[in-house]
Amino acid sequence: MIKKYLSILLSYSLIFFISCSENDNKSEEIIEIVEPFEFSNATNLDQENQIEIVTWNIKRFPQDKKYSVPYVQSLLELWNADIYLFQEILDIYSLMKMVDQMDAYSYILSDEAEFALVYKSNNVTFNSKNELWANTSSRNDGDSDYNNNAQYQFAGRPPMENYLTWSSNSKSIDLYIINIHYKCCGDGLYDINDPGDETTRRHHASLLLNDYIVNNRSGDNVIILGDFNNIGEQNYTNPAISPFIDTLVYDSAKHFYMMDHDILAGPNNKYSWQGWTSSYSPAHFDHIIITQPLFKYIKNSIVGVIDTPMETGFSSTAVSNTISDHQPVFISFTID
Repeated sequence: MIKKYLSILLSYSLIFFISCSENDNKSEEIIEIVEPFEFSNATNLDQENQIEIVTWNIKRFPQDKKYSVPYVQSLLELWNADIYLFQEILDIYSLMKMVDQMDAYSYILSDEAEFALVYKSNNVTFNSKNELWANTSSRNDGDSDYNNNAQYQFAGRPPMENYLTWSSNSKSIDLYIINIHYKCCGDGLYDINDPGDETTRRHHASLLLNDYIVNNRSGDNVIILGDFNNIGEQNYTNPAISPFIDTLVYDSAKHFYMMDHDILAGPNNKYSWQGWTSSYSPAHFDHIIITQPLFKYIKNSIVGVIDTPMETGFSSTAVSNTISDHQPVFISFTID
C-alpha cells in the first residue's frame, strides 16, 4: 500500500455533538477515497506474545466524507493493534470499504447497533457473537423492573459480545469481549423513582452486565469495554461504573477490575474525552474492565489513552471534527 505525506489546508466548522442519536440511519452514500496518510508520530503498539486491544468511540464515523476514512485507516494500521472495538459507526459501508483496504484485518459488524469489531486475521479467530438483550423492549415502560426492557437501559444499543481466540507462536487465549455504548447526558445522579433518567439507565445497564457475567461467564476471560458515558463525578462512586468497581456497596464488584482506574483517578487532561469543541469539562468516558480469570495478567499489562492530537500532529479541533472527539483507550498484556 503506497503511503505518502500530504499537506492540506482545511477549514473546520466548530460543530460538536455531545448527544448521541440512539437510532441513526445507516447510509449507503459513496465516500471519496483518499490515499492513507503517514503519521510520523503514531505509536506502534504491537509486541511479540502480547495482545493489544483498543476501544474507540469514533464519533459518527465518518464525520468528514473525504478525510475521516484515510485518517482512521492510517492510524489503525500504524498502531498495529490486534483488536479494535468501535462505537458510533454511522455508515457501515464506509467501514467495510476501509477495512477491505487493510490487508491484515477483517471485520464483524453488529446487527442491532453501531458497533464494529476489527481484528488481525493472522492472530485472531472470530468464533461467534451475541447481541445481549436484543430481544427485549427498547422503550420506557414506566416501571422499576429493568430486566423486561433491558435494551432501553442500553439506549437501544444491545451490547455486542464477541467470542474470540487470540494466538501467537505457541501462545493462545480465548476471550469474550463485550462492546458497549451507554446512554449519554443527564446529571450524573441516580434517581430510583425515574426509570427514564439517563444516569438511572446507565446504572441499570451496569447492573445487568454485572449479573450476566457473574452468572454466565464466571470462569471465562471477559473484557467489557466502550463508552460508558459516566457523566458526573469522575470516580468509583459514579452510578454508571460503580457496580463494577465499588466493592463497598456491591459485593459482586470483586469479580471485576477497571484497568484504566488510574486514569480515572488522575488529572483530567489525561482523560479520554477532552471536550475540545465543547463547553463541558473533560471526562473519562471510555473504560476497559476485566473479570477475575484475567487478573493474573494485570502485572504484565499496559493501559493508556492514545493522544490523538499528538499522534496525528493535528490541532485538537481538527481531530474532533474529522476523526473523533473521543481518544482511544488501549490495553496490552503479555500471555505467559
